[in-house]
Amino acid sequence: MVIDEIGRREEVRAAQTSKDRGVRMIASAHGDLRKLVNNVELKGLIGGTESVTLGDEEARKRGSRSTTNGLQKQMTVRAGKPIFDVIIELKRGKLNEWNVIENVGKAVDDILNGGQYTVQKRMRCMNSGRIFVEKQKH
Repeated sequence: MVIDEIGRREEVRAAQTSKDRGVRMIASAHGDLRKLVNNVELKGLIGGTESVTLGDEEARKRGSRSTTNGLQKQMTVRAGKPIFDVIIELKRGKLNEWNVIENVGKAVDDILNGGQYTVQKRMRCMNSGRIFVEKQKH
């Protein structure tokens, strides 16, 4: 199944239902991975998010402090599995470059933990057509 421009919550639910039934999909959605994580309508594509409360010991172990010098016990985590296993980010005007996110779940977790995620940056040489690949943090 090919879906052009998933943009509403209902379309996200339909894509999830299709995946649950074993349908293979290719789809597009506007925004890079960080924007999808923060998009209320589309974050279901990456598994959704939920707020959890940590116990004192876990909060200490994570070393997260709130602005009031206490422990930060609230955190946002991924709620489920992403609908898509791989994301390919295309940038407007950069026809010979794209980023491949091979482990969407880990990348989302990295973003929610305030970190960077790994992408495979692929570049095509306009003259030779050769593809160059390098790992980068975003």
